Amino acid sequence: MWFSLGRSEGFPTQYPPNATPVVFDTLEYGIVVTFLILLFCFGISLPSTDKTSNYKTYSRVFLQLLIGFLLLFGNFGQDWEIAKANVVTPYKAGFSGEINATVGIYIGLRSVNVTLKSTPDPKSDLKKEIINYNERFTWTWDQGRFGFGPYAGRLQQEFRAAQLRGVPTPILWIVDYFVIDGEGFRFGRFYRTAGWYCHILLWSGFATWLLSLILFRSVIVYGGYCLGMTGGLQLVAILIWLVVRNPLPLFIPFEGGNLTTSYGLSFWLTFFNGLLCIILSAIIIAMDQKHYELLYSYFEIDPLASYDEISYLTLEEESLLRHKVVKNDIPLINMTPTEEEDEKVEYIPVYKKRGTIHHRHYPAIPPSISRSTKPKRMLNQNV
Repeated sequence: MWFSLGRSEGFPTQYPPNATPVVFDTLEYGIVVTFLILLFCFGISLPSTDKTSNYKTYSRVFLQLLIGFLLLFGNFGQDWEIAKANVVTPYKAGFSGEINATVGIYIGLRSVNVTLKSTPDPKSDLKKEIINYNERFTWTWDQGRFGFGPYAGRLQQEFRAAQLRGVPTPILWIVDYFVIDGEGFRFGRFYRTAGWYCHILLWSGFATWLLSLILFRSVIVYGGYCLGMTGGLQLVAILIWLVVRNPLPLFIPFEGGNLTTSYGLSFWLTFFNGLLCIILSAIIIAMDQKHYELLYSYFEIDPLASYDEISYLTLEEESLLRHKVVKNDIPLINMTPTEEEDEKVEYIPVYKKRGTIHHRHYPAIPPSISRSTKPKRMLNQNV
């Protein structure tokens, strides 16, 4: 009834689609917003009277979340390499004039984004047309057969679809450098291969980061080892990108300007995050050897969590074991004194840390554990 009012055709009015350019990467912004929400929610739950504990907890959680955020941002970031230039270029098929525009390339591990933007010229035939494009072409992950058929790679198929949609000529020119796979033009193949291996390494680094978070709540030094692995995997990903991505620099000439790629934000953030993980891992391992009481205090962990065994020794036996240098671990001594002897002897608890098989001597007694005397039963027991 209402559709027929004032209309002869009798159906709703059809409007043409209003295509608009993509102004930001939703996945990248989603990762950033997720990190900020987690940080904010944790921050508002911290305030208490113990300010020292708050600062330790907040700094620790902030660093742990920052590492995970940079891992994901580096993995899914779209600017491992970037290039931008102001050029004079033809616009599209059927239009004989040229336009002054800004073209840009943003290369990620999985795809390449090509942008084209121009200010409308009142004297041009295109004065009513908005020239603002952002097209993404993905290559995940098969190279595919030669050509543009159903068994070709995803990048080649998307390129042919863009031609059919009438994407502007400058964008097609740029993507053509990635589509051609022969002679010296194999940019797409090399970038796809480098992105594939970097993608695997960064996901492996994400798994070791999660494992480090778990181990930091039990045996801190093992968490430090996993954090070092996380940093090492990221640095290896950087190295692979440098070596595999392309033997020749990507250079695309235009009239009035040239496109030459340089390393972008995702590349440098991954490099920084790898170095950060390595440095933090080295600090944790060094403190576990020399200043573990401060380390456990910072992580707010019971120091007994890192000790496997406890043995009660006399003062003379403890002194002998502590100062004797041996190649292998000294076995703990089982002692079963009589009740009368036990009343006369003072015993000292000696704790054996996990992973100290090759230590030159037993570790010092944690300051948070007081000495006990006169154990009444078996003198070796698990902690």
